[in-house]
Amino acid sequence: MDLDSMFSGMNVSSSGMSAERRRMDVIARNIANANVVATPEGEAYRRKDVIFETVLDQFGDGMPGGVRIKETVADFETPMNEVFDPKHPMADENGIVQYPNVNMAFEMVDMMTSARSYEANMKAMKLYRDMMTQALSLLER
Repeated sequence: MDLDSMFSGMNVSSSGMSAERRRMDVIARNIANANVVATPEGEAYRRKDVIFETVLDQFGDGMPGGVRIKETVADFETPMNEVFDPKHPMADENGIVQYPNVNMAFEMVDMMTSARSYEANMKAMKLYRDMMTQALSLLER
């Protein structure tokens, strides 16, 4: 057993923690831009979401080697929030202002889910470390 395969469990957990941290960054960006009606492109901010993908183990045995973010995508499925405000400078000819499709309740639930996943990966890493410590202590005897 080489050193890389010995720590593969920790690599899986650390990749999960890294992916969830980046997911939390995207969620925080969604919350921060929840009221932005004009981006540099000239339209309301559109909510972003992350797509994860499984990374296969480098040893070629087909076992999962972790997770990573495949891409960050804009949410075109959820409609923009339309508000009637004819005095707003971004209002169209009907007085409708397009606000971002960010739902604060959904973002908070998404952030809590991400935080719980991060914590689960951290606990798995600690358990793996404890297991490796016990295994090494058995070798000392």
